Amino acid sequence: MTAFAVWALVQRERTLVAETRRETQAYATALGLALDAAFEDPERSGVPDIVDRITRQPSVYAVLVYDAQGAALFRPAEPDLGPTPAEVDSVLATGASMQVERRLGEEDVYSVVYPILGEGDRVVGAFEVAQPLSFVREEMRRTRVRFLLNTAVLILAVTLLIRWLVHRFVAQPLTQLAEGVRALGEGDLHRRIRLDRTSDELSGVAAEFNRMAASLETAQEELVRGAEERLALARRVRHSEKMAAIGQLAAGLAHEIGAPLHVIRGRADLLARRTERPEKEGRDLQIIVQQIDRITGIVRSLLDFSRHREPHFAPVTLQEVVRDVTDLLAAEAHRTGVDLRVSETPPMTVNGDRDQLQQVMLNLLLNAVQAVADQEGERTVEVAGWLDGDAGQAVLRVTDSGPGIPEELAEQVFAPFFTTKATGVGTGLGLAVARRIAEEHSGTLVAVPSPTGGAFEFRLPLPTPGEAHDPPAG
Repeated sequence: MTAFAVWALVQRERTLVAETRRETQAYATALGLALDAAFEDPERSGVPDIVDRITRQPSVYAVLVYDAQGAALFRPAEPDLGPTPAEVDSVLATGASMQVERRLGEEDVYSVVYPILGEGDRVVGAFEVAQPLSFVREEMRRTRVRFLLNTAVLILAVTLLIRWLVHRFVAQPLTQLAEGVRALGEGDLHRRIRLDRTSDELSGVAAEFNRMAASLETAQEELVRGAEERLALARRVRHSEKMAAIGQLAAGLAHEIGAPLHVIRGRADLLARRTERPEKEGRDLQIIVQQIDRITGIVRSLLDFSRHREPHFAPVTLQEVVRDVTDLLAAEAHRTGVDLRVSETPPMTVNGDRDQLQQVMLNLLLNAVQAVADQEGERTVEVAGWLDGDAGQAVLRVTDSGPGIPEELAEQVFAPFFTTKATGVGTGLGLAVARRIAEEHSGTLVAVPSPTGGAFEFRLPLPTPGEAHDPPAG
């Protein structure tokens, strides 16, 4: 901008000086013709009037007329214009005009010196037309001021434009990048940066940031998944260790107390069959026999729970499983006054072990019957089934009109030896065994929390074509 301003000022000055020269030469040409005619008069009476008319022009500083010897015939009285320039003698001698820039009085002027011709083109004198250069300087000063003002306005406009552009296309994207990095540092791996209408470089940085955040998020998910898998493995190991301990305990109990219990029960049976014994002693002996049977049942349950039998998979119709179990429990339900209902269900065939699936349903229905057997009012147990097409599963739900399962116990009821039944009723292993069977069949068994009745939902995957006799994956 500075170089352009200097160049423009130089060009402007040259233009003004050239115009001044052309204008001075035009005045000189016109004045030369008039003075040539005026010098034909020996008195030269017309010369002052001609000079006066020319000097009235605002752009003409002075007109000086010289005789053939170079003496000034006509010149302004004020100010003092100084001595006759040497160029006048040269013009008188050669008859050729000359141009000169000189100091005339207190003014720098541009002068044109022309000869005055008489008869036979003889040089009879000379005249000088001078124009001041001050107006050029004044015009240059105004031009410089205009350039300075224009430059200042342009600099201000460019500065504001650059500030806006930097704010819009640099500061804002960098702020978003900084916020994204800060969020990433605080653990927000879902944060992404979206830049619109910005530079390719910043867009590239934002894209790399998003790729880095996605990679970190994937790595975090893998770490969490790995931690969950390790935790699940540790739980399975602990569960296996617990099952092994239970198995050892059950085997030890069966070995250590099985034989003595068998002997005690045999002697108690013999004593109970003697008729001459008092009635009270007979009842006591019967109680002893019942408690021995209970101990035997607990040991058997422990053995069943700890003993792992691989399921034998084959197509199983769940309606038949439900029908067999309800037939088995019909007498118990009738004895306790429980209304055992089976809702109409669509045909549901799964790939599983029929005996183990019957054990699951037997545990669920027996628990439901026992839950409502001693309550007042309605005593109902219902089995319903349906196909969940979205999940690809067959669903069996057992509900009862009992007291229900609190939400905080919905998962705890599947823990071994946990029971909500009265003391002496059940071992707390039925639901644990049922869940283990469900998981071995790639299914689920959950308790549905409800304050108005108990409900358990048993889900099994539906077989795909060609899978009928293959065990489920995992």
